[in-house]
Amino acid sequence: MEQIISGFSGMADAYMLEWLAAVVLILVAVAMSLFDLPGNTLMVGSCLGFAFYDPSKYFDIRIISAVILIYAMGEIWEFVLSFFGIKRQAKDISWWGVLLIGCGTFAGTIMGTTAFPVAGSVIGGAIGAFVMAYLYEYLRSHNLQHAGALAWQAAKMQFIAMLGKLVATFVLAILLAKQIFFYA
Repeated sequence: MEQIISGFSGMADAYMLEWLAAVVLILVAVAMSLFDLPGNTLMVGSCLGFAFYDPSKYFDIRIISAVILIYAMGEIWEFVLSFFGIKRQAKDISWWGVLLIGCGTFAGTIMGTTAFPVAGSVIGGAIGAFVMAYLYEYLRSHNLQHAGALAWQAAKMQFIAMLGKLVATFVLAILLAKQIFFYA
């Protein structure tokens, strides 16, 4: 045990601070993503920041390219499925309706994550989309069947979109950890 402790004491304080900053950034970014906030953007910024802070240690073009690609795929996936997926499923819904469903999704994500940290964001977002889509369509058409059909489509689309984005979040966290802790 003393060898392990003495091995860490030989490590420069700057490296320990960099590692501590990386751990905090990764944890904060994952938590932000769980609340449907821009955590993935924070991870990409951190990846680039570390790469330009000390290029000799942290600049690995393969990791940086993979981080940017995964980030773009996750964001595009969520945006296309969340908004355009609902608009494609219900052709008569207005863009204001899509925006309202997006707000309901965001509120559901926050409440769901508060109750159940990881799975709650996906489930809460789907429930928020369902409730808001149902209310929107029912108040617009006064038809329970149309409201239920739109709500179900919105919940499915949001569930798949959030699940895809969370997969991207965890892949980004792994790549950022590899860049910082296991540099070549």
